[in-house]
Amino acid sequence: MTDVARVSRGRAIAIAICAAVIGVLSYVLGVGSTTGQQAEASVLDAATFTMDPPAPLNLVSVSSVALALALIGGLTIAAHGFRRAFVIVFTAGFAILASQLLKQQLLTRPGLFEFDAPNTFPSGHMTVFTALLAAVIWAVPPRVRAVVGLVGALVIGAAAWQLLAFGWHRPSDVLGAQALVLLIFALLTVFHPPRLGAPAALGATARVILTVLGVIAVLVALAIAAFAALDSASSLLLIAGELGVLGTGLLTTRCLLALAG
Repeated sequence: MTDVARVSRGRAIAIAICAAVIGVLSYVLGVGSTTGQQAEASVLDAATFTMDPPAPLNLVSVSSVALALALIGGLTIAAHGFRRAFVIVFTAGFAILASQLLKQQLLTRPGLFEFDAPNTFPSGHMTVFTALLAAVIWAVPPRVRAVVGLVGALVIGAAAWQLLAFGWHRPSDVLGAQALVLLIFALLTVFHPPRLGAPAALGATARVILTVLGVIAVLVALAIAAFAALDSASSLLLIAGELGVLGTGLLTTRCLLALAG
């Protein structure tokens, strides 16, 4: 095993462990505790529910996801070959299906606060956006990967914000979906590390930008949440949740860029 492969696998293992811990904590604290359920219920109460949200949230459908995966497969074949295209499309599709299996069959939502509240963990929509972004990052040539990551971070950040703002999901649902996709692509990197060539153009700069902005957003969200808890302000909790999932989306993208090399 080359030193590059060792570094790639070591980084992927560390990211996989962090993603698994975050995903489990999201479920245990957000879904499995009375305090978490009450806090997230306050977030939902403050949201403005609508069945007709704007883009990017309204772009998700079975046909659009299938088309996106097909286009990503074709792009990957052109840039890297058929083998990598198969691996990427399969992994993204697996993440999306795993999300549905977890939400509908394997995970439950105990009635600690809201009786008969349906389980929405992890968010299927957030899984779709994050998995497609991960696939695109792996699909494109290194020279444009950083730009794709920055643009993609804005898209999944907007989707995460919308999922809370329009009352479709709780914060733990969004965070759990991001962690699930990151875990799956990290495991992919452990067993199938990418062949690293020249460093991606602006890769280090993009990772720094995403890290700084993501950490700031999460810290501000935690501060607002603490103040909202003291003041029992559900509207502030919603803002905290929106900023929080926006920040974790930026950090998730940063990790996906690191996994892709």
